[in-house]
This record gives sequence, C-alpha cells and structure tokens, in this order.
Amino acid sequence: MKEQNQLVNLVNSKVYPLLLFVVSFVFVTLFSRSTSFLYVFEGGDPAIFKQMGLALLRGKTLYVDYFDNKGCILYFIQALGLWLGGDFFILLMQAISLTVTLVIWDKMFALYRDERGRLLGLGLALVLLLCFYQDGDLTEEWCLPFASYPLLLYFRSLKSGKQISPLSMFSIGLCFGVIVFIRVNNAAPFLGFIAYYWIRLLINRSYAKLFQSIAVFFSGLFVVASACLLYFYLKAGWDGVGAMMYATFLSNFEYILVKVERKLYVFVLYYLFLSLCITQQIMNSRHDKAILIPSLISYALFIVASGTRCFTHYLISLLPMLIVLLMTMPSEQEKARKPFFVASLLLVMCFYLSIPLALTVNDLILKNDKYTKIYDDFHHCIENIPENERDSICNYNLLGNGYGMMMHEGLLQSNRNCVSYVTVYMPSLWKQTTNYTMNPKWILVSWDRYFIKEDAYFISNNYDLYCEFDHNRMYLQKPKIGQTFRVYLYRRKQ
Repeated sequence: MKEQNQLVNLVNSKVYPLLLFVVSFVFVTLFSRSTSFLYVFEGGDPAIFKQMGLALLRGKTLYVDYFDNKGCILYFIQALGLWLGGDFFILLMQAISLTVTLVIWDKMFALYRDERGRLLGLGLALVLLLCFYQDGDLTEEWCLPFASYPLLLYFRSLKSGKQISPLSMFSIGLCFGVIVFIRVNNAAPFLGFIAYYWIRLLINRSYAKLFQSIAVFFSGLFVVASACLLYFYLKAGWDGVGAMMYATFLSNFEYILVKVERKLYVFVLYYLFLSLCITQQIMNSRHDKAILIPSLISYALFIVASGTRCFTHYLISLLPMLIVLLMTMPSEQEKARKPFFVASLLLVMCFYLSIPLALTVNDLILKNDKYTKIYDDFHHCIENIPENERDSICNYNLLGNGYGMMMHEGLLQSNRNCVSYVTVYMPSLWKQTTNYTMNPKWILVSWDRYFIKEDAYFISNNYDLYCEFDHNRMYLQKPKIGQTFRVYLYRRKQ
C-alpha cells in the first residue's frame, strides 16, 4: 500500500513531467543516430532534411532553389536547430517533442487507467516507438504530439459526454495544419475520429454545430497555411507558392505511389502487424461504436497514406492509435481468453525490436561506427579544396550518405534536388548541363549505385578524378552485415 501511494504521488507530482523529459532525452540520445553525439552518422532522410535547413539558413528559397518532397515546417525545425548550434539542439528539440507526446499519452491513459496502468502504458509505448525507430529526426516523430493531442480532446469529450468546444476544435485545426506542412500522410491516425465526430453531428441533425465545428477546424488550419503561404509569396512570389504546394501535396502523393523492391516478408510482417492491431481494436471496442468505428476509419486512412512503400518508420505515425488500443484494452478476465493475439503481437514487436537493438549494440556498445572512416577521409580531402569551391559539389547519387558527408563539413550541395532519382523524374546531369541550368565544378558519385549511362560518359569525359573513398555501410541482412562500395569525388577539367 505504501509503495502504491508513492507511485500515485510520483505520477501526480509536479516533478513527473521533468522525469518524462529525462526519459525522452535518454531515449533520443541512445537511438537517434542522426543527431545524437554518441554516433558519427548523417545518412538517410535526416541528412536530406538538414541539407534543406542549411539551404534555408544560406538564404536559399526552399523548393525553388532546393527541392525535397516534405513540408516546409520540417525544414524550419531543422534550420532552427542548426542556427542554435547544430545536431545537439535538434536532439534537444526532439526530446522536448517526445516529452510533450508522453505527457499527452499519459493524460489519455489517465482517462481509463490508474497510475500503475499509466506507467506501464507509457513503458510499452516507448518499446513500440523503439520497434519502429530508424535513425531519428524523421517526420513521423515531429508529428506525434500534433497527432496525439486531437485524440486526447476527442476522448475527453467522449468521457464527459460533452461536445468538443470551439476552442478545442480550433486547436485540432492548428495541429492538422502543422502536420500538413510537415507531412500530410501523418495526419491519418486522428482524422478518422474527427470525421466520425462530424458524422455523428450530421446523423443527429445538429447542423449548426456541425458547420460551426468544421468552420472553426478550418480556421485553425488556415492560420498555419496562411503563414506558410505568405512566407513563400514574400520570398519568391507565386512561383514560390506553387513550388511549395507541389512539393507538399502532389509530389508527396506521387512519392507514395512509387513501388520499391522490398522482400515479401517485409510486406507480410508490416500488414500482419496492422491486421493484429485492427483485430485487437475490434475485439476490445466491439460494444463501443464511438471508439471502434473511428479507429477502423483511422487504420484505413493510414494504410492508404502509407502507399506501397511499407517502411518501418511509417508505423511511428500509428502510435497514437496504438495508445487508443492500449488504453481501451479489456479486463484481465477477457484478456486471458485471447492469448493467441497477445502472443502474435509480441512476436511482431520482437521482430521490429531486433533492428534498433542490433544497431545500438554495433555502434554504442562495440563502438564500431561504419561511417567514421569515410567522414575522416572526406574531411582531409575537403581541407585541400579552396573555400570558395566547397559549396560547388553536386551529390549525384549518394543521396543521404552524400548529404551526411557534406553536412559534417557544413557544405551545401550545388544541385537543386535532394530527393532520390528513382522517386522524382528529374533530368539527367548531362541534360541539365546542356541546358545551362547546372554545371557543377565538383561531383560526388558512386558507380556501385544507380546512375544514368549518359551521365557516366559525361562525367568521365569532362571531369578528372580527385579523390576516392571506401565506404562501409551497415546492413542487417544476410549473408553479411556490411556492404563496401566506392565513393569518388571528381573535379571539372580546366
């Protein structure tokens, strides 16, 4: 009894949010490889996002001078962290964002669970986050607090029997606006609940309240959207607005339709996990339409929004829905009659958990960072290049790895596009040079990766090899853990 009282006092104390911040900071420090000071790592999408943030700080116009297919708020976050001092400040903002998310989840659990259940729920939520975590600093993480808060307001309304107030609906519109201008797909998990709320008002013929609710929601969205639109209009006129809208919406949907080669078991396990979550939700909430129906709509929206790509980190945006699943779990007696589903859920969790744990063991415990050598070699090479030429490097096909190497040196690429060749139909380097839209002095390339044949001839005929590097990149797939490929830096002939 004494221990239980201490637990109650802790969870309800003013120190509790500070404790959650410590937990969040430790979590992102251990697992956010792209921003943590424990690692030498800048690969993948986070390096692209930071390159866009760096372009913003260098006075460039996003989407016009530099292009990536995410929302501008994401790049504003990156630019703020880089302006404050670099990766550590991005890491600090990640910790703050995760703390806010955990506080929201805790308040959601408090509607249905006691203090012990709240702590267990948050612990399991962090385990699930770790299962889906891939390098950190991704859109799904930044969207979590904005995707979770509307669900808290919905369930508060459901528990109290009162309608969502206009002020709360306005804040939901603000949250939706922020997610739209980070990555619109990540709004799927809570849209089902808001859509169901409006449908109920329509069925009950509460037309005035329905129109008021919708109008207030869109007014919140309008505040965020108008700020973003105004920024790009002042920066580059209607061309800037059009480029931003294309990248945020049309290009993003083009991206999710692009098929990538992935092994069958990845699709099977991805949709097995989703199927188990949906099945659990049906069994948990079959007598409560106000939870079951919006949950099913939200899962359906998520499946559509994820497209054909099925990357593990996409499931991070599903975490608010998993919190709903956990907080509406049935009693112990009912749960005991469903060991198969519980065991299956744990099995899928263990599969995903192996990825970040293996990365952690390899890099944190064994201190075996595969990226250190190429970063060191690249640094020594860059020191021999005149400073006025260091922002003249075209990252041809190294994508996140190349941007990571450049971000370590504080370099901004010379080519406009940050996204992959295989996801955006961009002209070849040879065509861009022929049309005088681009003529880079330096080119960073790997012949072991995707390239256009005419570009290979163009580079070999017009550029001299300046440096070459071995790059050991880690892959957790058999028969070997690492893959070595060559990276080359070419300089244009005099």
